[in-house]
Amino acid sequence: MRWSRRSLLLAAGTSPLAAPAAAAAASRSDDPAVVDRWHRKLAYALDDRPVFWWKLGTKYGVVDGEVTPLWGMQVFFVHQVRAHRERDFDVASLEVVFLTDLATGALLDRWRNPYTGEMLPVPNRVFGPEVQTLGGAGGGVGVESEMPGVSVRRQHSFGPATIVGDDVWLPVDTTSVVTPRRGGSRPFRVSDLETFHGRLGDLERARVRSAPATAVLHIISSWQGWLRMGDRPGSQVTRLHATKAFSTRDLPTTIRALLEAHYPDILGAPLSALDRAPESFER
Repeated sequence: MRWSRRSLLLAAGTSPLAAPAAAAAASRSDDPAVVDRWHRKLAYALDDRPVFWWKLGTKYGVVDGEVTPLWGMQVFFVHQVRAHRERDFDVASLEVVFLTDLATGALLDRWRNPYTGEMLPVPNRVFGPEVQTLGGAGGGVGVESEMPGVSVRRQHSFGPATIVGDDVWLPVDTTSVVTPRRGGSRPFRVSDLETFHGRLGDLERARVRSAPATAVLHIISSWQGWLRMGDRPGSQVTRLHATKAFSTRDLPTTIRALLEAHYPDILGAPLSALDRAPESFER
């Protein structure tokens, strides 16, 4: 990984005071171990505290370049790092995805496919928990895991970071192949393009073990199996914005209400939920 020191200097400004700070930032970001630490602090934590992410956005269908909004999304994540090592780390995760009506915002239990006209039941909303071993600096490490009914193969990569003043943006890309164990079902392929944002001061401050962060995600995938699209050409695109929280009290009111109504056990004891038997919904 290499970042242009000249580019960082120009981005931060050319004043005598700005130049040394930008040069120092370039020096730190040239170190893969430093970027690895930033990734852990932005997305997770350097200790074993639980961190939560909430995500809001929309799922779209794309056929012949024409984009069709399909449903809204309200997403809850809980993560906990179980082991930190020099080259990689283990993180336990659980995800709850609520699909909502685009016009009313109401929770969807059934959904009409605009391409086929078929009314379909919405699949299970809980994915996980699962424990992944994520690679250190540079990523590029393949990760395999087993979930009920499927095997999952992921490839992660992250960086380089972009630094402008006290702002840091770190891209994290993940390609996944979810292969059903039952014969005849096609693998589901997905690429997650996620960009985390935080403050350089938080990332460099030793006492900050988990940095406040936001993120934007763009996810490109093949058709989800439950849509029953058969051989129809096309793909799906998801656009989400996300915010890290350190307590479930900091979740948006809408997501808290959905969790209280449908998964009070997860909301009330999210750490315990990371040790429950895994569930898998059809992605």
